[in-house]
Amino acid sequence: MALAVACATLLAGCGGGGSGADSPGRNGDPAVGRGKAAVVLSAEQLRVAAPLGDALPDGLGGGMGGTDIFEGQKAADRCGSETGTACSGLVAAGLSGYTTRPGDGDVFWDAFSFDTPEDAQVAWKAMAAGKREEEASSDPQPLEVSADADELDAYGLPPSHDYSSGQDIEIHDAKVMMRIGGVVVLLTGYDMPNFELIQGLATVAADRVAKVAQGKNPDA
Repeated sequence: MALAVACATLLAGCGGGGSGADSPGRNGDPAVGRGKAAVVLSAEQLRVAAPLGDALPDGLGGGMGGTDIFEGQKAADRCGSETGTACSGLVAAGLSGYTTRPGDGDVFWDAFSFDTPEDAQVAWKAMAAGKREEEASSDPQPLEVSADADELDAYGLPPSHDYSSGQDIEIHDAKVMMRIGGVVVLLTGYDMPNFELIQGLATVAADRVAKVAQGKNPDA
């Protein structure tokens, strides 16, 4: 799997910038894994795609009560709050949360399934631009992520310090924003001991969406 460095300039094409079945996969490489099949998930498929249990990379635990799936107005409200759009064509939204080991950090998986890749692309572009604008004053830095996604933007914030244990411990915040066909995935990490946790989760999250769309068991 190719290693992608998320672009600082969204319109420069983080992940190729295409939409739908003809988009390049793996952020510029040929979409070998998913071929040209459209990725559109139902509410139940979105639940199956959520990374939980043994699917999580080392250092992430739990699932904070499993995966919440939203449809109708609740889904629209969640999607609108994260993307800043009307979320036209939205099918469902999902939310899972994880804890880091070691430490007391949190990582959240938000996913939004749309009825077409084009509708998903509108939401992804607005979300990525909006998140960067919100945190521009925090000096976000490009974050390397390896994931089979049509579009991807990821960044980490300069480390902060936790002195609560009597030691100077670096903690890290980061965001990864991906579009896999008609599915938009947002990963948000707070107070993580390292960036590898969210980088690994991004790889897993994109792979599970693709497998579920192909009718495969992502846990096989």
